[in-house]
Amino acid sequence: MRTFLAGNGADVTSTVMSYLQSPSQQELFLANLVMVGDLYDFGTVLLTDWESPLSYPLYGTFFPASISRGKLSSQIGLQVDALSFDWSPRLTAFGTTIATANPYQRAISGFYDNKTFRMFRTVMPTKGDANTYGACVVFGGRIAETTVERLKITFSVNSFLDVNNNPVPPNVIEANNTLANFAGNTPVVADGESIVAQFTVATPPTLPNTSGAQIILANCTAPTPGKIYGFNKFRYGYIVFNPGSSLAGYFTAVAASGPYKAPGGLHYNQLSVLAPFPWPPQPGDSFYVSTRPPINLQDAATGFEYFGFPFVPQPETAA
Repeated sequence: MRTFLAGNGADVTSTVMSYLQSPSQQELFLANLVMVGDLYDFGTVLLTDWESPLSYPLYGTFFPASISRGKLSSQIGLQVDALSFDWSPRLTAFGTTIATANPYQRAISGFYDNKTFRMFRTVMPTKGDANTYGACVVFGGRIAETTVERLKITFSVNSFLDVNNNPVPPNVIEANNTLANFAGNTPVVADGESIVAQFTVATPPTLPNTSGAQIILANCTAPTPGKIYGFNKFRYGYIVFNPGSSLAGYFTAVAASGPYKAPGGLHYNQLSVLAPFPWPPQPGDSFYVSTRPPINLQDAATGFEYFGFPFVPQPETAA
């Protein structure tokens, strides 16, 4: 039997088992609890198929929604499963910030991609009481794909076990490649910096005749406030908007960067991104920018850049 945790975090598995096996128990009150996102993420969604909100203090209050899921399999071993989950939220007005955007806007823009997904099953001694006996985890994973149809969002969720889908140990192949080692948040090492650069969106946030979703003017706040970076110091890196911003959680790759002198003599850092954001950022929004990983090999004649280790050793040579 799966482990049940009460609303206070206590293990009540044996109590729940006795309750379910009780001969006098004629009717069971069961409900699914679904959490999209981590506990302290901005925009975390808490859903239930119960007729009224259910309070499960370990995670919060789950609100009624039109949801359904595909089949689940349970087996011993390291089999990686996937789950199809449908959600039909109420259609509300379209917004221009992450705080005002409706779920369909967020889904289309990729907001839910790679977010954690957890499904719990609660057993209630009385209708609406998800606290006493709590819930058990039925499925956990990450959202691999999001599809939006007419009044329906479908998540394809890969189990957390998908990390086992590595044909060889990740520290063996291209051990010197920061991409292969999942490293990120690279500061501007060439400028002697040891922390990632932080910025705020300037006023005005856009250049003339452009969509602010793709070209952004910004002021540096750290590590050196007011600094203007040289040309393409962030090219091939990426921008991530911080919590509290109108684009909190969104990120994209940098196509080009450099100084920009606005009318009136004001200087800004200009960042052009490869994939535009779903809407322009607001003045004062904060974000950080990582540079590209260090280059391990470069052909001076052709300018070819290779971001990995010059050879891939045989897997059996791993210690």
